[in-house]
Amino acid sequence: MYTTTVMVLSIGICVTAVLLELSAVLLLLRKSLWREYPFFFVYTIWLLVGNTAVLFVDLWSPHVYATVFWYGDSADIGLRLLVVWEVFRQTFPKNSGLSRSFSKGLGIVAVGLLIVACVTFWGYLNYGLPSPPAPSRVASWRPHLALDRSFGFVEALMILGTLVVARYYGVKCGRNIRGIALAFGAWASISTANNAMIDLANSFVPLFYYLRPLSFVIMLVVWIWALWVYEPNPPIRESEAVELNRWTEDWNRTISTARTLIRP
Repeated sequence: MYTTTVMVLSIGICVTAVLLELSAVLLLLRKSLWREYPFFFVYTIWLLVGNTAVLFVDLWSPHVYATVFWYGDSADIGLRLLVVWEVFRQTFPKNSGLSRSFSKGLGIVAVGLLIVACVTFWGYLNYGLPSPPAPSRVASWRPHLALDRSFGFVEALMILGTLVVARYYGVKCGRNIRGIALAFGAWASISTANNAMIDLANSFVPLFYYLRPLSFVIMLVVWIWALWVYEPNPPIRESEAVELNRWTEDWNRTISTARTLIRP
């Protein structure tokens, strides 16, 4: 399954990813964007360091490559929340009326989603559905895939939810955040779907070697495009107290409806 062609392609994709990550970091440093997007900057540094380490391990110690890759990937799952938080804090700044109106409600929703992800992962480990027979190497992936699937879905949902709420309230996103959010959300969704397919049939395993890393490279390309020109989110105009009150009432109504659905 892990043929020479796949190995060469895998190394090529990894080298490309590292070069793109280095470009993104240099872009953030050169334009001083790291001051504007500090959480996103920390995540790009992590990607550069982590994937560089994985590349060196793959070239010089291939026998431990799988262990390093999967544990690094599992750590990455938690660090992705830095991107989610960066998108949210840039879309709804702390000093804005919108943030004051429903940041607490969105915080509760975010915690609830993370709890769902934890419960889903715990359920898989203890009561997971039977998976198709697979080689021991593939079987050893499954806990990591389940972790990625559970939290990746939640992270993609958080990004989508932030953008949907922003769209609903007429909040505009600049090129930087729009590119970061859309590319990250698309990659997280593709990664989640890809991991889920592996549990359905082993025939999807070869697809894992190509689809996930290629979509990751595309995400990095979009990030570089988004950061090439400094275009932050335009300030939220809240000139009228009546409009702010309407936003607050709409959000409170949404929360009440959600609570009714959850606890009829």
